[in-house]
Amino acid sequence: MALKTTENGTSDSGAQATAMPLQSQPSDSMPMIGFPAAKLLDSLSDPIFVKDLQHRWIEGNTAFFALFQLTREQVIGKSDPDFFPKDQVEVFWKNDDLLFESAQPSENEEKLTNPSGQERFIWTRKYPLFDDHGKVIGLVGIITDLTPIRVRLEQAVRLESEVAEQQRVISAQSDLLGRLTIPVIQIWEGILLLPLVGELSGARSEQLTERLLEAITRQRARFAIIDITGVDSVDAGVARALVKTVQAVALLGCRSLMVGISAGVAAQMVRIGADLAGMNTQATLQQGLEYAMQKLCYTVVRR
Repeated sequence: MALKTTENGTSDSGAQATAMPLQSQPSDSMPMIGFPAAKLLDSLSDPIFVKDLQHRWIEGNTAFFALFQLTREQVIGKSDPDFFPKDQVEVFWKNDDLLFESAQPSENEEKLTNPSGQERFIWTRKYPLFDDHGKVIGLVGIITDLTPIRVRLEQAVRLESEVAEQQRVISAQSDLLGRLTIPVIQIWEGILLLPLVGELSGARSEQLTERLLEAITRQRARFAIIDITGVDSVDAGVARALVKTVQAVALLGCRSLMVGISAGVAAQMVRIGADLAGMNTQATLQQGLEYAMQKLCYTVVRR
């Protein structure tokens, strides 16, 4: 049956239309039943509409009129400018006209502001309607409301951003804590002190080396005293890290001195076979400072 449009924008088939029932196959358990096509369309949650070549709505299902928050009588025969902003109307009509000219289906993501001012993001699939001679006489459109999906996507993006910011703050706090727990102190001109307390993990050992090398470069130090008086134990990994730190210090033209090695730590380092060949040691911090000052030709006179 061909679809034609009258001057008032309503559909007319040339005779009064009758509902075409969809019938199920008869069976012993289910009697033959029929559904009007309009009721089938009204059962769908996606808005469906029909437009003529003048962009007027001539039919729609219940979900379509709910999108407008208006009744069928308030929408049928009207067009986009009656409800939507000009910029949105231009987009809708441009897409409509492309379909009318090409006679090909189209899909577009569009923004729609309903009469109450609510902004929705929609995915519209449009299909051409033809008369008996194959001429385009209108279109049928199916709308999917993307707004809930976009809201969830924006929430996910916002959550990801918040998590990234939290990780950045945690990283900054960790870096600050590392700087506070591994202080490098200038105790004399050209002499730095790195006091170590507690357990030396692999990550903390890396921070130790990095902080010490930065301070040596910045202050042009000539001697670095590493005080491990507060270190209770040293494993093979930490011993290697200390040795590498001493080697790195030497590459900067700075001499290193390790002080405060307890008997227990000394025994551990020997037991694990730590390479102490290039490591200069002194028993206490005072002795280490005196040694460094002598090497730098400083004279301390007691008054």
